[in-house]
Amino acid sequence: MKNSIVYPDWVEKYRGKGRSIRKVRNGYGLYKCSSVYVKGAKYPKSVSTYLGMITEKDGFIPKTDINSLKQPKIYLEYGLSHFILVNFKRDIVRSVYGGLTEDTLLAGIVYFLFGSTSEVFVKATYCTKDCMDDVLNRVRSGIKEKRLKTITNKINQFLVEKIPDESDRLILLKLLPLCVIDTNGNEDSVIYRDEIKEIIERYGLSI
Repeated sequence: MKNSIVYPDWVEKYRGKGRSIRKVRNGYGLYKCSSVYVKGAKYPKSVSTYLGMITEKDGFIPKTDINSLKQPKIYLEYGLSHFILVNFKRDIVRSVYGGLTEDTLLAGIVYFLFGSTSEVFVKATYCTKDCMDDVLNRVRSGIKEKRLKTITNKINQFLVEKIPDESDRLILLKLLPLCVIDTNGNEDSVIYRDEIKEIIERYGLSI
């Protein structure tokens, strides 16, 4: 069936098969036309999907991609803190006099990673994501630096015990922090270099 309304040539050239055009306030809207089956209905339901705007000056302007309006992803440190937790958490807790609460242990790991437990560093690692407020409250309550250094010393102790080769330890300590994760927490997105995987496998450790 021929269109009853014909628009200027600079508009019509975008129509194409399965598309329709509608005059709107600032130009012409281009739509994709389709139909879907609706259970119980006598006829298929027509569906129009907005594709963008057509103007004489700019031609076809695609609709803004919704994803482009989202905030950019924020990436957090993941590799080294996760490595410490999956390999040494139990040993660290048991070896520190009086034991450790989860928030104190994580504060200690932040201190090991960054040499500080300032809020900006607590928020920079994925290991604190699910208990951010607890860790921050623990830090604000005045956790002693001596306690943090004790945790750091224990981490170093277990690193030496489990990975006696100094060059291998250095590779892990320098490269693991480069393994990051976005705030959505998709662990499958974390990329480990082959050098890291080889050392982890060699010593029977986990990542």
